[in-house]
Amino acid sequence: MPSVLITGASRGIGHAAAKAFAEAGWDLLLVSRSEAALQSLQSELSAGGVRVAYQAIDLTDSAAIAPGINDLLNQGLRPSVLINNAGAAWTGDLLGMPLERWDWLIQLNLTSVFQVCSAVVPAMRPAGGLVINVSSHAARNAFPGWGAYCTVKAALASFTRCLGEEERAHGIRACTL
Repeated sequence: MPSVLITGASRGIGHAAAKAFAEAGWDLLLVSRSEAALQSLQSELSAGGVRVAYQAIDLTDSAAIAPGINDLLNQGLRPSVLINNAGAAWTGDLLGMPLERWDWLIQLNLTSVFQVCSAVVPAMRPAGGLVINVSSHAARNAFPGWGAYCTVKAALASFTRCLGEEERAHGIRACTL
């Protein structure tokens, strides 16, 4: 049975993706900050007969990512699809943005993607797979008050292209959505 790992799985796009994959019969590995939301989602989706493993991980905490992902992967499922969906925006004047918010935004929207890929993609290599990094049209456009978000999404697009080139030999594709 195929499986998918989805970050930011408890709300919005991540929740909808988890539901769609479960309805198609895929087993799920889910990541979100909220353990309670993940438990609820597990109850909802496993009722359809698919396996649902989850791990509550705060992706803004760089030290928590590798151990959390390893714990999730040790629950017996190996993903053939990885969806890096977790993310957030910050609005305001680019040069007025506090450095701690800049660091937070880059950690959540870019560095955590690198960290999740570093933990998951090696496990995908034997069978190949697909990495989908959820991005935005802000990766290609500039919007006043959204400069930091535009910058980080442009960097994510570049990261994804590089990842795809490097992992092609292992049968792993990478794309932004």
